[in-house]
Amino acid sequence: MRAERPTKSGGLGRSPGERELLDELRGRTAHEDRPGLMPLGGLSTYEGALAVDLGSPFLGRPLRTSRDLLRRADPWGIQPDDTVRALNTDKPAALGFLAALGQAGLLSGPDSEDEPQSEYEHDYRTWKLTPRGRVLAYASGRRPSTRRAADALVAKVLKAAAAINENPDEHLWWVKSIRAVGHYVDPSREQLLHVDLAVLLQPRLADPREQAKAEKRLHDDALDRGFTDRVLDMHGYGHWRTRLALAGRSKAVRLFTHPDGVEGRVLFLETRDLTVKVAPTPAYEAPADPAPATGCSWCRRQLPSTRVAARGESFERSPIALCDTCLSLGRSETSGFVGYLSLYGAVRQSLDALTAEPYHPAGCALCGYDRGAAQREWWPKRGREEQAPVTLRLCDVCPGLLELVDRPDREAWWRSRHEAACLTGFYARLRDAARVPLPRNESQAKPRKLPRLTEVHRQLLDDIRGAGALSAVDLARRNDFRNHQDSKWWAVRIGHLLQHGLVATVADGDLWTGGVRIVQDDERALRRELLALYVPGPVWDGTAVTEPEPPAGWTARWAELEALRAEYDRQVLAPQALPIA
Repeated sequence: MRAERPTKSGGLGRSPGERELLDELRGRTAHEDRPGLMPLGGLSTYEGALAVDLGSPFLGRPLRTSRDLLRRADPWGIQPDDTVRALNTDKPAALGFLAALGQAGLLSGPDSEDEPQSEYEHDYRTWKLTPRGRVLAYASGRRPSTRRAADALVAKVLKAAAAINENPDEHLWWVKSIRAVGHYVDPSREQLLHVDLAVLLQPRLADPREQAKAEKRLHDDALDRGFTDRVLDMHGYGHWRTRLALAGRSKAVRLFTHPDGVEGRVLFLETRDLTVKVAPTPAYEAPADPAPATGCSWCRRQLPSTRVAARGESFERSPIALCDTCLSLGRSETSGFVGYLSLYGAVRQSLDALTAEPYHPAGCALCGYDRGAAQREWWPKRGREEQAPVTLRLCDVCPGLLELVDRPDREAWWRSRHEAACLTGFYARLRDAARVPLPRNESQAKPRKLPRLTEVHRQLLDDIRGAGALSAVDLARRNDFRNHQDSKWWAVRIGHLLQHGLVATVADGDLWTGGVRIVQDDERALRRELLALYVPGPVWDGTAVTEPEPPAGWTARWAELEALRAEYDRQVLAPQALPIA
């Protein structure tokens, strides 16, 4: 079946939502049809990223179906047999859906209708993605906002614009005007997927050459303070920072502009002319790389070392420097990505060196810290093979840096908390020795946001509840409409449920093959009650790595929880046992 070529209007009989989506896709992929509005920072910036309502109807199915199907395309395209499995339908319906995507301009049909299917009865005909189809395939999903929420977002943008104009030297740009465009202008629209604003920014300096030099100085200073520039725009670093100050990285607010201006309801208008003239300055020269420090702040050896600093602090003027070994052991971000092999090699090399000849004759063999340093047997983190212990004199922090524990039978969660506490102490003692105060947000780190639970997660919970226990491998082998997903895909979804505390691994196994079961209400309530009183494991108390004693009666209650878990594990593992309620 050959897909028909799309009409200029995107097809007949389409709903308003489908026409709007196809018009936007056409504007993104065909220059001659591009609307007058363009992303404020130029093309390929995050304001131009496409976000869609995946629950909206499209071609008789939720838009998520089309987006996910297009995303599954390989470099050659999509085959009918793959579409049958992805849509959980028969071949005629799958071919009809491919034809509908072709009529919408998202796919192009196979070159020949007479192309043989093959002797194995597999249909190898291929529907290829068009530029419009690739845009939709990489679109992200978001739910529409209400008019009230949109007004609140616009109020924040207008407040930020006033703050920018009060100090235009901060980012070297100022806001001339902001106009409402797109669906936000229509007061009858209560549900808004995007809030589109046309913004006119003006440079602070009248001379373009002086403006470019000032932005370069601003950019280099930001790099020195650890602010990376993964996303820039066509107008310079200061222009990008101004956009961030206006709307951040919001997916709901989209900022646009046009070189000839654009019509729209005026929301903000600056009557002052904030562009100034300055005297010409010499040609800008980027600052030279600072000379490496001659000593390590941790192991105190006289070796070439790299200056390190927290985000927002100057690297060039930082009094803290680390040698290559301590950079790896401290997992410092300044050394770039440290892979498992390189980190393991650094740990083994340091252990061998410290065992043969400690860096310091007194105190800790690694850092020389003498308070609480003790010589005893330490065990490396257990891998596939049993590790022999090493005898070293170490402080309370360095064992975690060297991935050592005090007993070979320590649980994985204990080792994880031990290393986290030691790393916290590592950074604290470094800054204390250099008399550098901790950043304000160091002790107020926000907890990581839990992943959003979707309909797939809810269906997965029902499947686990019905089967008693399921693993990622079990789910990948199931013969149902989701059998096209591999075990890694299911492991990620099970991991989301583990983060929410909705499931637990069976008998302390793993989620890949051991399986997970539903966490019952009584064990969840008991666990929350106990963890609110005391969290087991090492912590950094501000001066040392310690493991506080649990309050009276806590250990007995925790044993009750372990017995309850074991009973639920036994029920789901019992042969031919009914799932627990």
